[in-house]
Amino acid sequence: MIIENKLQSIKVINDLGLNKFPEQLFKSGEETKVKKFLEQYPAKYYAIRDKSKVSGIFKLKVDFNKVFEEIKNYNLFTINVSSINYVNNQLLVGEIEFLSNNEVYAILTTDPQASVRDALAKPEFNIKTDIFNNALLNKIPHFNYIYSYIVFHNLKVVIVEFALFNKEIGIKKEEIIIYELRTHY
Repeated sequence: MIIENKLQSIKVINDLGLNKFPEQLFKSGEETKVKKFLEQYPAKYYAIRDKSKVSGIFKLKVDFNKVFEEIKNYNLFTINVSSINYVNNQLLVGEIEFLSNNEVYAILTTDPQASVRDALAKPEFNIKTDIFNNALLNKIPHFNYIYSYIVFHNLKVVIVEFALFNKEIGIKKEEIIIYELRTHY
């Protein structure tokens, strides 16, 4: 599997039927579509992400009443129900990759208010090891659940940005949310 950009990541997540927060891709000038999305998925907070470039403007906590004001700064962007709505339920967030040689790379945090970017900036776990290092991997809460999910969905050799919650949420009503998949960017 090769994923070269954010748009391909969205497509692969959808094609594989992975759990995510309700999300839609928009272009500048599609305010009517944005309005329909907000009506279909009412929430207190939304996340807005620039999809035109890597490390674009990302806002995790946009109040429902501020969405139209905020999207003026974007040309190509997604809006999704924000994980901030579930801050009391978030157990783990970050990115993880399982390589074909059984190596594991993970940058994670248990901070319930953290986003993936926060986890990368201030990780609680920043590891490179192999899947047989139980002494280290058992320190990561719910590691076996995450590993099983990734193997079940054939996501080895893919960097998986995710969050784990203590309740079922998202479009598939699962405990894990997939934010992004990366291989070549």
